[in-house]
Amino acid sequence: MASVLDRLAPIVQDPYLPAREAKAKGMSVVAISPMHFPEELIHAAGALPVILQESNEPVTDGFGHIYPFYCGFSRSNVDWAVKGKLGLFDAVVISDVCLQLRHMGHIMRRNMPKTPFLYIQWPLEASVARWLSFSVEQLGRLRTRLEQITGHTITDDALQNSIALFNRHRDLLQRVYDIRQQKPGVLRAKDMVNVVLTGMVMPKEEHISLLEELIPELEKKEPSADGKVKLFTSGHYCQAVKTDILDLMEDLGGVVVGDDLYTGRRYFATQMPTGVPPIESMARRYLELKVPCPTRYDPKQEWGRYVAEASPQSGAKGLVTMVVKFCEPHMIYYPFLRDVLNGAGVPHLMIETEHEVVSLEGTRTRLQAFIEMLSA
Repeated sequence: MASVLDRLAPIVQDPYLPAREAKAKGMSVVAISPMHFPEELIHAAGALPVILQESNEPVTDGFGHIYPFYCGFSRSNVDWAVKGKLGLFDAVVISDVCLQLRHMGHIMRRNMPKTPFLYIQWPLEASVARWLSFSVEQLGRLRTRLEQITGHTITDDALQNSIALFNRHRDLLQRVYDIRQQKPGVLRAKDMVNVVLTGMVMPKEEHISLLEELIPELEKKEPSADGKVKLFTSGHYCQAVKTDILDLMEDLGGVVVGDDLYTGRRYFATQMPTGVPPIESMARRYLELKVPCPTRYDPKQEWGRYVAEASPQSGAKGLVTMVVKFCEPHMIYYPFLRDVLNGAGVPHLMIETEHEVVSLEGTRTRLQAFIEMLSA
């Protein structure tokens, strides 16, 4: 029987394969832009939530509709919208977390006139006291719109069941992450990313079953990173890292033991709280994220200090922060992050990534020098 990773490979190559299969069964499919919208709200409506992904294709037609100095994620999704490749979705939810995603949503809507677009404005300050009622109101409004689009009433019982299911999914992803940290080398960095990515687009019930198979597989394996330099990877808020870069890190003598990537711990670190009404639970999760994010102000924890502490706590000797080219939140924040890491004595390397990968030789040289420095 093929391993779990082998069975996930077709979805890694074609992330919207599960969406097409769900549509063929008569199921509604709703796309979500990264990073914070509660998938449970869509699941409770009897629909499949699918987080939008960056394609592997070069952007062509999209350049006639979006600025070339927007991030690769927004350019890629506009390109696919213009080409009619996102018409399988019954609705698209856009979270207003940055200027580029907001504009991406507007451009996609103009080029997908038959598809309903739903917008949510998240508060920029992570304060329960100040913004809980506002967030509950926003989610309640979208709950009504999703009921209209899917034709299903979203009951509180259905929401509670979805929350329990998704919390189980997060638990299992956290277990995979912990095993990777405790037994370096049992799961390559690209495989960790791919496990999380497939969980963003597959029915959670199916992905949970696969994770329940994968965890015993990993628990039986022995660490295989003797002599390798432990690394922590950070950045990439909206899209998966190009696996070529992750492979370079580990082929050059490193081994990734921790991260705060979106297709990584950022996605599953925060459970949906229980014991409160389900819509309030969803609002509280956003306002109480365990992994802070530069797209909002968190008075309780600051992202730079979080990274400076999380990297050594994972056992890493150094940190590689990957800045998506033209990602405003990260580019504006990076100088402060660099100063915090320097002040904390955390060795780090910044790599700028782009949608179109031309050559990795410069990246190879810098990574090799960084890993050699850490191993000296």
